[in-house]
Amino acid sequence: MLNHRTVKESTMAEWAALRRSSSAAGPFDAWLAPRSELTWRPAPEPVTGPVAKLGGQPVWLDEPFWPVSATSGEPMTFAGQFPLPGPDVRLAYLFLTQDEECLAETFEFEGGENALLIQPGGRIPGFVTGIPRATGPSLWRRGAKWTDRVPVELLLDVREPDAAARVRFDREIAGQDAVRTGVHREEDDDAEADCRSYVGGRPLFWQPWTTVVDSAWRFFFQLDGAEGADGDDFALNFGGGTGYAFLSEDGREGRFFWDCV
Repeated sequence: MLNHRTVKESTMAEWAALRRSSSAAGPFDAWLAPRSELTWRPAPEPVTGPVAKLGGQPVWLDEPFWPVSATSGEPMTFAGQFPLPGPDVRLAYLFLTQDEECLAETFEFEGGENALLIQPGGRIPGFVTGIPRATGPSLWRRGAKWTDRVPVELLLDVREPDAAARVRFDREIAGQDAVRTGVHREEDDDAEADCRSYVGGRPLFWQPWTTVVDSAWRFFFQLDGAEGADGDDFALNFGGGTGYAFLSEDGREGRFFWDCV
């Protein structure tokens, strides 16, 4: 069995080592370095420490606060927790509304159907409401039937991209910069990034021409969605796209949205 203390020390060290850049001026800049790809594996036992993970139950570092859907008032689903950069033990907790009809507007930056909460010392955004509850609905995958929901808990690891992956990523970012600034650039069919789940670096959007994020926010991480079937380890409905997490510059408040083709 995997030693829990070793897991905690290694994963916390990797996230704590992320360096902040003072030159980042907005959400499209690289605020954290190095950019590291995210991978996941099943947790051998319930996680009780402040490590990076998807699913399970939150490991609260302050008073529990479970956000609820702005539309239905039902508790959101806990998607995961992510250590903040720096020497202090702090976590960002990601929650999203998961309704049967998939109608909740979880793609909205401040729509009240997702929440990225910070503890300790965080600020709860004004558009987020919740209840003092420690446990609740959590991430799942599909079972033998499409409607089956099997709870999952996955440890998150970070790894350095290989040289070829870095080149492809940089080429795709350059293409997105050209689109965003209106500069003509020949389409690069070989520039598609291998991994869209990572922490640090610059965000890689599906529709950069439509993405509007206030300049006060700094890019934290992004996570690919999945249907939870056919080998998927979890179900997160991002419309076949990717979710994006941002932090305020003081690290006390978070935002999340997703983008797809």
